[in-house]
Amino acid sequence: MDKFILDEAISIVSSYVGLTNNWMIIKKELLKTLSPQDRMYFSTRDPVTKKQTMNTFEKIVAEKWRDKTGIYPILIDRNER
Repeated sequence: MDKFILDEAISIVSSYVGLTNNWMIIKKELLKTLSPQDRMYFSTRDPVTKKQTMNTFEKIVAEKWRDKTGIYPILIDRNER
């Protein structure tokens, strides 16, 4: 994925998502912003347990989000919401 495209998507999404630390909200909005070729780097949920996990690429995106907003996103378990 092109670094410029990712940085631009993070800037766009951070401008309207606000100060959230919920990774699933951030991920959903980033996926809406990116092209299908760029979306393939994101993880999918486990088909059996339906649990979400962050892959290496998503952890890099989370670091970039923290650099941009000052807030590190966390993956909140469905039972914790």
